[in-house]
Amino acid sequence: MKGKDVMNKNRKHWVVLVICCGLSASSIGICVNAAGVFYAPVAQSLGVLRGTIALQTTFTLLSMSIISLFVPKIMRKYRFRNLLWVHVIIAGLTTIAMALSKNIVIFQLLGFIRGFSAGLFAVVPLTIIINHWFDKHHGLATSIVLSFSGVAGAILSPVFAACIESIGWEATYVVVGVIFILLCLPALVIPFSVSPRDEGLLPYGFIEKEEDANNIVQDHRSFNFLQVSFVCFFAFSILHTAITGITQHLPGFAETMQYSASIGAMLLSAGMLGNIFYKLLIGVISDRLGPLPASIIMIVINVVSIILILLWPTNTGILLFSGFLFGSVYSVAGVGTALLTKQFFGNENYIHVYPVVSFATGLGGAFSITLVGYIFDFFNSYTYAFIIALFIHAINVILLFIIISVMRKKSATIIGQS
Repeated sequence: MKGKDVMNKNRKHWVVLVICCGLSASSIGICVNAAGVFYAPVAQSLGVLRGTIALQTTFTLLSMSIISLFVPKIMRKYRFRNLLWVHVIIAGLTTIAMALSKNIVIFQLLGFIRGFSAGLFAVVPLTIIINHWFDKHHGLATSIVLSFSGVAGAILSPVFAACIESIGWEATYVVVGVIFILLCLPALVIPFSVSPRDEGLLPYGFIEKEEDANNIVQDHRSFNFLQVSFVCFFAFSILHTAITGITQHLPGFAETMQYSASIGAMLLSAGMLGNIFYKLLIGVISDRLGPLPASIIMIVINVVSIILILLWPTNTGILLFSGFLFGSVYSVAGVGTALLTKQFFGNENYIHVYPVVSFATGLGGAFSITLVGYIFDFFNSYTYAFIIALFIHAINVILLFIIISVMRKKSATIIGQS
């Protein structure tokens, strides 16, 4: 592809990157990745099943995925920073309000409201912003931003666990709400636009492109969401993200292996550290080899982690290492699906297609957290959840190969007609 390199390396690009990292840490890191430490203590305190408490995170993810379908339209209609001011406050206050709720219905409702508001500055708007601000190192920039959801989970999970033990889960929710708002402060106080062009800037590493015969991009106005490649990718997104629900139950899994609460928190932190590392790694590999090879490598790593957990659950060192490897599941769910969407369906279709993909990942993550909780409640073991995850990986590899086959046939047809 021909083009004129008009590199733009204004420092504002990195300011926007930092702002997005804070929003990722709050909207996804706190709302989802650090939620697992609350399941056991809150369930015990309120006298309900763990799956019932995990349902609160399900509602958070469900509302987050629903609003993601409308994010592009909302971002076109309203100024993004105005949206941030309103919904950061709402999400922070609903988190604090959980400290006051002893009623399960209200508890779940607060989770739904928090997810609705947090969804307006979560994965879909963040990846849209990164797509606008970064051309060069786009994969790395995306992985850096989304990895901060893991940073928040890794750092804050043991902090919240310690707070629960010392001041109780109610007061800890107040701490969580305050930290949530603090992480969003840079986005609230530093002026920035969704697109650098609104500030007279160009994307980082921008290259003026000339279209060629191999640049296959479908017009979004005629995009067929029922085409085989998209249906398979939609199913892939739901199924892969369903595996992420296991992570938040790692503290409970450690407890069933007779480990202490601190080891359980360390296991969750190991998973979040893996979340960070593999999200960064998938971006680097994607920039060099492409999103598809990068995603397959991450799937293989996750399969290895599950096998290790099943074979050596009572070895502390292997268990913690396996937890770190298991964090690779987030790399595909968070970063891989975004990069694959751009590769499979074109940059011009991204803003229309990815919200639907994000809805799929939200559904998978939402219901899996609760289902894993109920698997333990009814079978008194998490083993079945890990075995199901292995079957899901096998199905997803098949789905990827179907997508590749369909896209290659379509590419060959278009090139043959040109």
